[in-house]
Amino acid sequence: MLKFFKDWYNTHLTDPNQVALALLILFISIITYILLATVVPILVAIILAYMLEGIVKSISEKYALRRTTAVLSVYISFLILSFMTVILLVPVMLNQISLFIKSLPSMLERGKDLLLNSSNSESGLFSQSQISEILSGINSEISMLGSSIISFSLSSAGSLIETIVYIIIVPIMIFFLLYDKQSINEWFKKFFPEKLDLSRKAYAELDLKLGNYIRCKLIEIIIVWVASTFFFAILGLNYSLLLGFLCGISVIIPYVGAIAVTIPIVIVAYFQWGTSTEFWYIIIAHTLIQIIDGNVVVPLLFSDAVNLHPLAILISILFFGTIWGIWGVFFAIPLAVLFNTLLTIWPRVEIKV
Repeated sequence: MLKFFKDWYNTHLTDPNQVALALLILFISIITYILLATVVPILVAIILAYMLEGIVKSISEKYALRRTTAVLSVYISFLILSFMTVILLVPVMLNQISLFIKSLPSMLERGKDLLLNSSNSESGLFSQSQISEILSGINSEISMLGSSIISFSLSSAGSLIETIVYIIIVPIMIFFLLYDKQSINEWFKKFFPEKLDLSRKAYAELDLKLGNYIRCKLIEIIIVWVASTFFFAILGLNYSLLLGFLCGISVIIPYVGAIAVTIPIVIVAYFQWGTSTEFWYIIIAHTLIQIIDGNVVVPLLFSDAVNLHPLAILISILFFGTIWGIWGVFFAIPLAVLFNTLLTIWPRVEIKV
């Protein structure tokens, strides 16, 4: 056993390059874990800056513009587009959320009738006592949900100033990450000795991989969001914009997100139409969008950006979700890409026997 650990140490941690990179990763991980509440806005700013960096490079190369001009053009366009999106779409989605909450009692009543009808038939799935227990449990859950919403609103009111500060700070950080990218990179290079070039290689590789992943993921979100909203609206599904948005956001969490977002779509479609033809049209349209996304859009976009096995993705979601909760779930895949890239470029020293 001791020989095994000695061989592993000699293979992976004898080169000063390896030790320096390992210490750097450990330091960043500890700081991120301890200061998660502070780091999240920084991560959001970095992700959005990565997203815009590809557009800046494309405009600079295509139109032969200076980087400063390209950055200003892209950043101003981003602010205008974000402002218009918030002004036009957020009120509509908030209205649909309000309507959905108001329709919950009628959905519950129809569900109650469905359960009672099933119990009255000879081959009923539930007895009257079981239905009473189910309805009692649902009512208690709804009451708890209402209490949670109220308590969340009260607690959120206390952090309203903090939220406003984040809304102001994040766009400013995005601007400086784009405008002063070269200066920031040069500042970070001061912490890496000239001879220890593994950390520099890791940074360059991660910069490329994470940038590609974030930009491709944004494109995938927009495609799924627009396609889902379009077909839901054409077919007349209630809350089409809200459900389409949930479909777009669900692609952030592979496999799990697709399954989770299907549940509200099925519930809304069923209580709107029952098992009529329209219900099955919605199910077929949603299924086709998911199939096209998984078998056409993802391979085209992520052929060079991500090379992770589905099992590794699921384990990453569970692992980082356990450590950092919902933020860990959202950042699970970028973090998995990070670790996969590090493992790929990590040098191995051959041990001569």
